[in-house]
Amino acid sequence: MLKKISYVVLVTFCLLITGCINNFKSINNIEDLSNSKIGVYTGSEYDTILKNNIKSATPAYYNSYSDEISALKSGKIDAFLTDEPLAKEILKNNYGLKILNEKLTIDSYAFAINPQKNTLKEEIDEIILEMKKDGTLTELEEKWFGDKEELKVLEKYNYKYTDIIKFATVSGSAPFAYMKNNKIVGYDIDIINYIGYKLGYKIEIVEMAFEGMIAALVSGKVDMAGCSIIVTEERQKVVLFSEPNYTGGIVLVTRQ
Repeated sequence: MLKKISYVVLVTFCLLITGCINNFKSINNIEDLSNSKIGVYTGSEYDTILKNNIKSATPAYYNSYSDEISALKSGKIDAFLTDEPLAKEILKNNYGLKILNEKLTIDSYAFAINPQKNTLKEEIDEIILEMKKDGTLTELEEKWFGDKEELKVLEKYNYKYTDIIKFATVSGSAPFAYMKNNKIVGYDIDIINYIGYKLGYKIEIVEMAFEGMIAALVSGKVDMAGCSIIVTEERQKVVLFSEPNYTGGIVLVTRQ
């Protein structure tokens, strides 16, 4: 009798789970997201991008990608926006998700700089252009955006420095900036450390929420910021931007 009851309970549970999964909206393209609730990272430009591409969708704001992933898996949202390299990194660690083929934008990514630091911007632009020319930037892209995890360690430089750059970042933006073995590592971190080495500046990492970065730059709390920051006209009105260090786009992550 107990075996029969256990079997009935198990079958009922499986049917309930299957029913929940089957009730999720089938999403294969942008059109399937009409009238959906879609996750947006607080403080990003994603809400504007969402309104420009899916006018009928409703934005739901989250302060971390882990919260967005949980909301997507549980059905609270049907998708969320993020940068393509971040999306690929998310898929590596989260079964059952996919990226829609259509990119919403093609964007330039760069370091945001304190609006009073024109000389610093010129120095940094010169180094980034050198990195593009000599292949250093391409090597770092292959290192951090590739699949070889053993390569993803920060380069270390021994040098004398004459000044300090306070560099703001978000540690949850892999592969641009993220926590690994209790250290913030990533593509943007490697680039700024290389720039510090070339220019003789010590890089002091300041971790903060993304939505506070622009205000921190304008107030002078930090000198620079980097964590997959998209160059936009609105942001250019209040901060300086370096020469772009990456070109990519915004995509939608949804359930398989």
